[in-house]
Amino acid sequence: MHYNIYFDICALCILITIALTSLSRRRVPAYRQRAFTLLFLTVFLSTAFERVETYLQINPIDASWYNTLEMIMGSLFFLAHLGSAFAYLFYIMSVLDIYYPVRSLKGFLLLRLGYAIGFFAIIINFFSPILFYYSPDGAYHRGRFLYIFYVIASYYIFYGIVLIFKYKHLMRLKTAVIITSYILLVYAGIILQYLYPTFLIENFFNTISITFIFITLQNPSEMVDETLNILNRKAFMEGLDLKTKRNSKHNTIFVTIDNVRAISSEIGYMKGLGVLKRIAKYLKNVGFKEFGLTTYTYRYSEYVFAITVHSDDEAKVKALMYKISYRLHEPWKHDGMAIRVSGHCFLMSYPRHYFSSAELITKVDLVTEDIAEIHSPVFDIDSINFIQLKKERDYDNLARDNLEAKKIVIKFQPFLSKIYKINYNADVVGYLRDEVGNEIDMRGRIPERTVTQTLMDADEYVFRRACRALAFWNAGDKNGKYRAVVAMSQGEISKTDFVKRVKRILREEKADGSWVSIKLTETTLTTMNTIAERNIKMLKDIGCYIIVDKFGSGYGDLEKILSLPVMQVNIDSSVLRAAAESEDMKKVAQGIVNLFHDISIFVCATDIMTKYDMEMAESLGCDYLIGDYLCAPIKDSSYVNFIDAYFDEG
Repeated sequence: MHYNIYFDICALCILITIALTSLSRRRVPAYRQRAFTLLFLTVFLSTAFERVETYLQINPIDASWYNTLEMIMGSLFFLAHLGSAFAYLFYIMSVLDIYYPVRSLKGFLLLRLGYAIGFFAIIINFFSPILFYYSPDGAYHRGRFLYIFYVIASYYIFYGIVLIFKYKHLMRLKTAVIITSYILLVYAGIILQYLYPTFLIENFFNTISITFIFITLQNPSEMVDETLNILNRKAFMEGLDLKTKRNSKHNTIFVTIDNVRAISSEIGYMKGLGVLKRIAKYLKNVGFKEFGLTTYTYRYSEYVFAITVHSDDEAKVKALMYKISYRLHEPWKHDGMAIRVSGHCFLMSYPRHYFSSAELITKVDLVTEDIAEIHSPVFDIDSINFIQLKKERDYDNLARDNLEAKKIVIKFQPFLSKIYKINYNADVVGYLRDEVGNEIDMRGRIPERTVTQTLMDADEYVFRRACRALAFWNAGDKNGKYRAVVAMSQGEISKTDFVKRVKRILREEKADGSWVSIKLTETTLTTMNTIAERNIKMLKDIGCYIIVDKFGSGYGDLEKILSLPVMQVNIDSSVLRAAAESEDMKKVAQGIVNLFHDISIFVCATDIMTKYDMEMAESLGCDYLIGDYLCAPIKDSSYVNFIDAYFDEG
């Protein structure tokens, strides 16, 4: 039998050219690239096997193995040819980021069952020619059930068409056109070769189709982080959008490397980058290597990796996450060094943890911003209060806007002495203004663990404005009667130049250090570092003392309090309320007050909100009281008038 083999030869040449061109492109383990590799391989093998099989038909050999070899080549051609139809469906699924777990019943029925039927039909065909056979002279003949292969191939192509039309709103027009043209070319090749068996054009049409795909759709450079040779954030977001818009359940493991900058500063940028590359390489392969899971690794941000897991088995996904965390904290050997990495892992599942891409981005950003504060290397995302974190972020942005526009409102809340007369000492409170000008009381809204540069700048702004007001009221008299208390965060007092900045502000505002006291929470005082402790001790030299706030609500260290220039302790309101509910707690609170009195430290009851709070503070013997029940914060412009009127009018 004579065949027109020129189209097969052209197809092989084109496929070899694509293979050689692919060598110059960056290769990463992307879902779409794996699917295209399978599609390319099946088309190449079907073309190669068909070329060998037709060569044997054209050049018959009088040998015992001739027909057997011909049957083997023909069988391999049909398997590869059917595989190209399967690979086409697989490629469409990769474009839409659809996957079925390998071992699931759904995955078997929809994907592998058809190919399994074709495979067993080929096995049977060796013993009983139901599909095709070869006569002794090498001529090819069709069997009665050859249509089975065409039915199976048509199923794969038809299923692909269904997916295209079902999710066409998720595909770009160019993508849909190219993939649809594949169908038209494939069917044109099938029809032509079926009508003209000696006209071997089917594989050529397949080759033209995947060439279009290769040229137009398979350029992964814009989806790759070239530094680490893994997929980038853009690729992650594209896949995430597809999955969320299809309402498809999926799991993503996030891995953070918290000490990236510390590693780079210690061993150098390039060596630090080398450590990151080793980590990225490990993350790319660990899923399949350890648990047989298909995973794809993305560089979500500078120090955050995202790993999408193609599995609905949450137990396996969590096991993978713990495995990554365990390995992450082992030494990473690079360039003769053993590098210790600090990191965290957490799992985000759709739709349990988020409903849209925007929500996931917001939550991941909120978590990773302060992730160093989380002690457990693997933590449950359900334990995070995202509403509170979002509020903190909003307050941070609001504080930044207020600082830029200088809109922060400074108010003074006077202390009441033991005999409930207003003295000249006041707590300074900063109020932020929102978009419509409403004042927002920031007291208690931001946890002390939240320390951002903006909030530290706001602390400094409040301190400066307090010094300016005191300088005006005291008229330059170092023994002036007006005093103020300004709250500071741990981040602010931990700066190496903190004391220098305080002195500069005092000098610029013509204020004296004895006019201002710094208020720190009990937890801040106990957990501060050596730099902060040194700064606090140096404040005493300029007459500035410390007030311990919220005593009884955090981690206390009496020895540290005694070693620092502390002049006053503010008892937390929770202690007062507990004392009101229990006689034993009242004895404890009384003991706290007496203890500080014995070591010459004043005691203040804070957050007095009711008459009962005031009466309890009085019975305990507190030296000072402060709270909105007694006097709400007053603007600096009317504070002095209010105090003078109080003493003048009684």
